[in-house]
Amino acid sequence: MLNRLFRKRKKKLSKSEEWKKFELFELFDDLDSAEKLVAEYSGGYSGVFLSAEEFHKTFSEELYDLKQQNVPDFKNICVWFAPTSAWDDFVGMEGIELGNRIFERAYRFYNSNK
Repeated sequence: MLNRLFRKRKKKLSKSEEWKKFELFELFDDLDSAEKLVAEYSGGYSGVFLSAEEFHKTFSEELYDLKQQNVPDFKNICVWFAPTSAWDDFVGMEGIELGNRIFERAYRFYNSNK
């Protein structure tokens, strides 16, 4: 009983502190770079995307929506940038480091906000 009374309460982070903690500024910079990179590709196939152009269009719309949200939901980004997913299928080795950074940051933030 006393433990519950004197237990430390977690301080809620401000939005700015949360964005710094989860490197969301860097994540959005990487997402912008990814959007530019995938725009250079055409053709191909990956699961639900019939071409790099279709992936680019869907990804661009998702990125726009993410930037408008107060608390972004990175579920689709996690799926698309997971190892051996759509991102890797379309850009291959050229974008592997960028894709891994995006996935790691998005996944960490997504899991903390479930």
